[in-house]
Amino acid sequence: MELRPLEWPRDLTPLGEMIYDTFQYPENPQWSVQTDEKEQISHMIESFRRIWPLMRVAQILAPSLRDMFRGYVAIEDGRMIGVTIVQRHGTTNAWVVGTVGVLPEYRRRGIACAAIEKSLALMREHGAEKTWLGVINGNTPAQHLYESLGFEVYDAMTDYSLSDPTLPSVSHLPSGFSISRLTRSDWKTRMDLEKQIVPEEARVYEPIEKGRFHHPLALRLLVPIMNLIQRTKEEEYVVRKDNDGQVIARCKYSAPTRRKGVNSISVRLEPAYPQLADHLVRLMLHKVVSRSPKLRVEIQIPRWMPSVVDAVESLEFEKRVEYLKMGLVL
Repeated sequence: MELRPLEWPRDLTPLGEMIYDTFQYPENPQWSVQTDEKEQISHMIESFRRIWPLMRVAQILAPSLRDMFRGYVAIEDGRMIGVTIVQRHGTTNAWVVGTVGVLPEYRRRGIACAAIEKSLALMREHGAEKTWLGVINGNTPAQHLYESLGFEVYDAMTDYSLSDPTLPSVSHLPSGFSISRLTRSDWKTRMDLEKQIVPEEARVYEPIEKGRFHHPLALRLLVPIMNLIQRTKEEEYVVRKDNDGQVIARCKYSAPTRRKGVNSISVRLEPAYPQLADHLVRLMLHKVVSRSPKLRVEIQIPRWMPSVVDAVESLEFEKRVEYLKMGLVL
């Protein structure tokens, strides 16, 4: 078995071929990559292949972008059987372990452990000070592996899913608040809100600093091109208090306009204003279903936003999977 660094774009095709089979859990099918997600992943990989020449130019202009997709692949008999993908969080010294996967028939051979250890060494070589990842709550072997490497649980988030969505009714925004579009370039509003709402214990491995939010110009130019190629429509909004202009929430939707894939929405809300949760969830759901009707809708919610959980459950979203966030000081 060979363990070598990821090579882009050479590894795009075999990676796309193995991802679906890697993340199948027959005993817990709700954990598995769904058919619509498989289609979306395949389309994303094809889009990434098309934009790769522009990505190479962007990496020359902004060296931090060279750390967007690093990691290792395991090869046996010419077949990709395992992968780890890690990336720098913006321009900070915190890194994310985005993907760890081994094909089912090759598990229990230490492949994942070896690939993660290699990736941790790679991150250290590039100045990383801490890293974090998400593991399915209930995937005991994976959690034990990460604990053996020194990772500890510091937060959790839950994926909710709504199949066959219909347009919900949307009431008026409660008095005393206003909502407006949030531009892609307004990184400071995003950062200031996160400083305000994220609990201290959730910041240990995901520090809230400028480098996470203020993206290089090259990346800001690439994102709309990528959305155009993927045929994805995104809009983001911010909610402010009328009396002092304080930002207390932001919300977003992403809709594949080609009528395939998965819709997604998100809500980031100051916990002190739970009365806004229902309105914001309904508003984003209405917008995304209007754009791409009949597609499944997903939302991911941190455990410290219970009002948003209540709002999605009232709209019959189903809890799909909970992820434990685990961090490590390098």
